[in-house]
Amino acid sequence: MREQQLPVAQFGQMSEPRFELIPTHRIVERAEAALPPHATLTITCSPKKGVDATIETAVALAPRFARVVPHIAARMVRSEEHLEAVLDKLLAHDLEEIFVIGGDERQPLGPYRHGLDLLEFLATREHGIRRIGIPAYPEGHPDIDNDILAKDLLAKAPYAHYAVTQMCFDPDRVLAWLRRQREAGLGLPFYLGIPGPVKPDKLLRIATRIGVTDSIRFLRKNFKLTGKMLRGYDASDLLNAYAPHLNESDHGIAGFHMYSFNELDTLKKIFARIAI
Repeated sequence: MREQQLPVAQFGQMSEPRFELIPTHRIVERAEAALPPHATLTITCSPKKGVDATIETAVALAPRFARVVPHIAARMVRSEEHLEAVLDKLLAHDLEEIFVIGGDERQPLGPYRHGLDLLEFLATREHGIRRIGIPAYPEGHPDIDNDILAKDLLAKAPYAHYAVTQMCFDPDRVLAWLRRQREAGLGLPFYLGIPGPVKPDKLLRIATRIGVTDSIRFLRKNFKLTGKMLRGYDASDLLNAYAPHLNESDHGIAGFHMYSFNELDTLKKIFARIAI
């Protein structure tokens, strides 16, 4: 699988708005009520619920939305047979895209220790999946050295069609990181991870847990953003900060990936101000 050429993203004309959902009770009904049917939905995979819950949610949402992308956590796949059953179920419901992550399990449940292991295995099989996404970490990862992250991203890129960045609050840092990836020869399109609207205490808990400590310091030093956080974080500030750079080839931005935290009603109001 080869890296694809960079698509052109246009602010206000995103053909593929992406919303990340957590598979919880009534999320199917809530998503249908709040989000546009032409949206792309991605469904997370948590240690508590596992891969199968992610697949069930994706299958339930598939008839209602243009594209639904389940996360497949490598460490949570129990066996080769389990993986084949998951892929067969996706294809039976015309789901031909997945997002491959390592997963939060400390010990793998099966033969795949890392996302790269799963990607390499898929490359040896006829599986019917037509599009694969991978994660990227402009601000690093709490459990992985930055040098390893950089090498891992380059190793995964030949198996992927695009990457999605972790949620970040500092657009200048993200843009500088994107330029470095281009200089290193990485040609993947990037969807920029934007924290969706969420109460400040919940957002800060999540940001700290996934390791974006630099973003937290940035927020605390930036009075304007910190003040907005206290009144309720507004993702439109970050969207507007990235807007001038969406068509620049040295960044390769394909669009935005909204981490919704299942706060769908508030998220709908933000995108009502943007033509999607």
